[in-house]
Amino acid sequence: MALNISSEEQAALEELKRRTIDCVTPKMLEDNYLFYRFAKARNFNLAEAEFMLRKVLVKYTPSCLMCFDKDGHAVRYTDCGRGDAKGLVNVAKKEESLKYYVYLIEQDIEALLKRHKKFETQMFMPIFDFESFTYATAIHMKTLQCWLYCLKAYIDNYPETLKCAFVINDGWREELLKLIDADVLPAFLGGNKTDPDGNPECNTIVKRGQPVPKSCYMTNERKQLGADFQKLIIPPLCKKEISFEVKEANSNLEWEYDIKSKDIDFSLLFKGETLEPVELIPKQRTDTCYETEKGLFKCEKIGTYTMVLDNSYSWIYPKEVYIRAAINPPKHDNSDK
Repeated sequence: MALNISSEEQAALEELKRRTIDCVTPKMLEDNYLFYRFAKARNFNLAEAEFMLRKVLVKYTPSCLMCFDKDGHAVRYTDCGRGDAKGLVNVAKKEESLKYYVYLIEQDIEALLKRHKKFETQMFMPIFDFESFTYATAIHMKTLQCWLYCLKAYIDNYPETLKCAFVINDGWREELLKLIDADVLPAFLGGNKTDPDGNPECNTIVKRGQPVPKSCYMTNERKQLGADFQKLIIPPLCKKEISFEVKEANSNLEWEYDIKSKDIDFSLLFKGETLEPVELIPKQRTDTCYETEKGLFKCEKIGTYTMVLDNSYSWIYPKEVYIRAAINPPKHDNSDK
């Protein structure tokens, strides 16, 4: 079923695919919704969408698929200590960081399948290098929240895929060599592999951390909201539900909202004719300090879809929310038949 978008928007998606073809997998290229979300988040400004997808997260996330262990499992190296964790959480919202994190996992799975076409279990062995890790980063709440958010998503969506994880500390070299051949393990981690010029740091294959320029940071600019936004005041210990009756399968539910200050919990529920409500999007705390929160959900079933804006966790502060949402019918064309 095609997306219900204009021909100009479809052309923009194809152009965004063309611009980023070298940093996505073939499977991702088939996912129009992925590119739609990135383009929609930047109001179809392709320069900004490409910048978000490639120039910032791709360039400054200090993580790479380094090699495979003796059993053929993926070994991903992450330079936590020298990476600019605080900078990264200031250039992308945690939802955008999660999308890129999932993309890296899917890349590793693609590499495993290419290497072992009949590999029944995709196993990962991450190495987290905390050399030069600072106390300031360790206590930076926004960074910790983002890391925990991504970790929970990994546990929930990729169960039983973690072989083991190495957090570099005393005595780790010997343990790594028990699992990884010395010829593929970089010399700075205790192996024999070096750069062509003999550099043991292996900068040609290992992605090192680097500071994120502050010019890339999101800015807290005054947002201009359209006249179609509805104002809601949600008192402390209360929540607001907005329901839509979907009468045609594969319709698209789109929403956008802005919170005047602080944050709100958002979730999406579905209820069929005889079923109890099912949680489609788990409750997640969102803020709109830098930009409005936008979302798209493909309603594959007929029934009632309910967006929940929940302020029940707040004992003191009411929340002023401006929101617009609509159900767009599926776009039928001859190619869908």
